[in-house]
Amino acid sequence: MSAITAALRQLDNVAAEGDLAPDPLPADTLALEAASDPIVMPDGKRIYPPTLHGERVDALALALLDMDDPARSSFLRLVGPPGAGKSQIARAIAYRLWTSRGRPVEDRRGAPFYGFVEMQPGPSSDEFFFRHEWVPIGGSGGQVSLVDSAFVQAMREGWVVMIDEVNTARDVCLLSINATLDGRLALYLSATGETVIAHPGFAVILAYNPGLVGATDIPDAWHSRFPATLEVTSHWAALAELGAPAALVREAAALDRQRIAGEDGLTWTPQFRDVESLWRMSERVGERAALAFFASNLHEQVQAGKLQDAEAAAACRMLDQAGYSKYRVRPSGGVPNLHGYARAVTGG
Repeated sequence: MSAITAALRQLDNVAAEGDLAPDPLPADTLALEAASDPIVMPDGKRIYPPTLHGERVDALALALLDMDDPARSSFLRLVGPPGAGKSQIARAIAYRLWTSRGRPVEDRRGAPFYGFVEMQPGPSSDEFFFRHEWVPIGGSGGQVSLVDSAFVQAMREGWVVMIDEVNTARDVCLLSINATLDGRLALYLSATGETVIAHPGFAVILAYNPGLVGATDIPDAWHSRFPATLEVTSHWAALAELGAPAALVREAAALDRQRIAGEDGLTWTPQFRDVESLWRMSERVGERAALAFFASNLHEQVQAGKLQDAEAAAACRMLDQAGYSKYRVRPSGGVPNLHGYARAVTGG
């Protein structure tokens, strides 16, 4: 008998003695809105754009971003918790913008390219982050060369740039591109003395979590430079459409609505990516092991102070209501657990 089989059998034995949570809610208790038609990305992934007052957000973005004259664009801010789908929305928007201009998808370094680049400045980023990069020169014995940053390349070529977790960067970094965002569409490169003017097709999308620990607000001037602010929540109907268990999706959506409404003091609940990962893992290794991985992930974040214990407990209640309570163990038993769900702790 392998160590894994023995550990799983131990979980079975302990779970058989555990107290079960209340029965899950009936299937029709929480209805999900119908998902819109998907955008099939070049890699085959299906992205279901959410809607805003009945309009698909990708269609709204196409109306806001002027591909002929970037100075007339209203740049977007995608605001929401991690895992809600901000990056997916940005990719779908970029793909729609690229193909609407009749441009073919290209192959770059073995991956499909459709005029979309992501940048993530951090606390150590300076005023040169958006201007230059240093890259090694092959066979030169450690010498490096100064090249354009992805942001400058996007300006030259007319691409869409997503600046991710922008509120973790210092103001000195962000304010260095003010002249690019205020209608002038210009960026001075001090190292070469060149002023780059953005070409048609250039656009900038911000994506960030306002509640991120250690983050700050974006510069005041950027609120007017990015006037189109979309509060992104997980698109639960899309997750159900992809094939995730309906009960799990319904309960995650219900818990997320509590967070949005400000109930129970929750600032975090499992989002699209968290629930999708649990579902995908369940299909590969079974529900019991997947739940243990999920519980250990939450436990680590609680220990690190990134999540409140009450938020982890709410996530475990979500699992109860979704029908996973049969996997619960006795909280005071011998199996390391998180609110009754065994953690993925290896045996001796």
